[in-house]
Amino acid sequence: MTDSRQMTTTDVTIGVDLGTTSVKALALDSAGRVVARSGGGYPLHSGTDGSAVQDAEQVVAVALDALSALHRQLAGVTVRAIVPSAAMHSLVLLDRSGRVMGPALTWADTRPALTLPQLRAQLDPAWSYPRTGCPLQAPYHPARLWWLRQTQPDVFGTVGHFVSLTDLLLHRLTGHWATSVGLASTTGLWNLQASRWDPELLAALGIQPGRLPTVLDAREPVGPVLAGPWRGVPVLAGSSDGALANLGTGAALEDVVVTVGTSGAVRRLSARPHLDPLARSWSYRLDLQTHLVGGAINNGGLLLDWVRRSWYSDLDTATGFARLLHDAGEVPAGADGLTLLPYLSGERSPHWRADLRATLHGLTLAHGRAQVARAALEAVAFSLAQVRALDEETPGSRVYSTGGLAADPGWNRLLASVLGVPVHLLEAGDASATGAALLGHERATLQALQREARTRPAVLPDPASSAALEAARTRWLQLYATLYPAVP
Repeated sequence: MTDSRQMTTTDVTIGVDLGTTSVKALALDSAGRVVARSGGGYPLHSGTDGSAVQDAEQVVAVALDALSALHRQLAGVTVRAIVPSAAMHSLVLLDRSGRVMGPALTWADTRPALTLPQLRAQLDPAWSYPRTGCPLQAPYHPARLWWLRQTQPDVFGTVGHFVSLTDLLLHRLTGHWATSVGLASTTGLWNLQASRWDPELLAALGIQPGRLPTVLDAREPVGPVLAGPWRGVPVLAGSSDGALANLGTGAALEDVVVTVGTSGAVRRLSARPHLDPLARSWSYRLDLQTHLVGGAINNGGLLLDWVRRSWYSDLDTATGFARLLHDAGEVPAGADGLTLLPYLSGERSPHWRADLRATLHGLTLAHGRAQVARAALEAVAFSLAQVRALDEETPGSRVYSTGGLAADPGWNRLLASVLGVPVHLLEAGDASATGAALLGHERATLQALQREARTRPAVLPDPASSAALEAARTRWLQLYATLYPAVP
């Protein structure tokens, strides 16, 4: 899609975001305006065994197609750089000749939890977490590599390189194997203090450093595009989608950004790391100077899409989502006594338990799909509030609402009321791709977006619903404690 009113520009950067189920590519001019967009989708393959994988070659092919489609929109426009963004924690196995060996593991794959107790017996979580900023949990590479080594030793022994989906795209574009410090910091193998792959951790896992890609800073060039319509255009290392989403919204350092996509997250960019005493949150990097601190939940849009498919299957996807949100807005706070634990795919922060399962409690003959929709939205908001509570309060910081749900006024009122603070809105479609493209522009472009973000309106908590929401949240917490007692 192209905005013809803005195509007078002659100087753009390209941001390309490899998300969980789609690629989004856009061109950003020096004024911070998106002047062209393209994209495409691909499936996330999940199984009853906890697997959640993607076809790595398909993801890269869709990304390359999106870049080609963007090129056709930008005739006569100078492209300064292509910069990637990507969903965190993907793992692609390559053989010694660089060929993909099988499906890519995603953040949602819970199978490594099976061998996690054995790993923790060998590797002290209290030792690894302060080094890496990553809890010793299933989504991170130490648990995955250990699981592969224990369950598929023949495969593990033939792996030549461990890379991410973005690293694979970078190699297809430039011929170089490299990754960004932003993505490296989300693996659980990167030492935050030393800013390098952690040699002691790798040795404990039986991994040679040469089997991992070279790590570059966010704005550091990987190389020029080798062939095709973008030949000769520099490709920068980029960063993770979470860090770049914060950047792309225009949020300033220490501002909190709450995002609901397929999953959900509460994040802030900071000049320093933040480590939770109980290792319930994480601390990554945007680049070598900037930290990304916060936590993520598994079941954001994933949960809402399940509600849509289960209760609104008589409608097409777009109409179903619209009706779901409308119905939820017609139900009073507390969902008429219905409580939903959202754990369709286990949970990350703050519980870090792959064994959690979703539960719908309190159903009566008076309940219908509208109450289920409302209970689902409240469950997402309660989960995000738990993550927010893990972080320190920063005086003067703002809370921003982004992601697909941020377009719904009812969701923003609910979020503000559950968090108990004003929630500021950002017109930040495709924020991760925008943040990636910003890395290729002058810092003045980012500063202009930050000034604009400070003028956005705020949604205030609703005092009329506070008592009902507090009662619903207490009921929600009590149901969790009853079904899932504390793990000794």
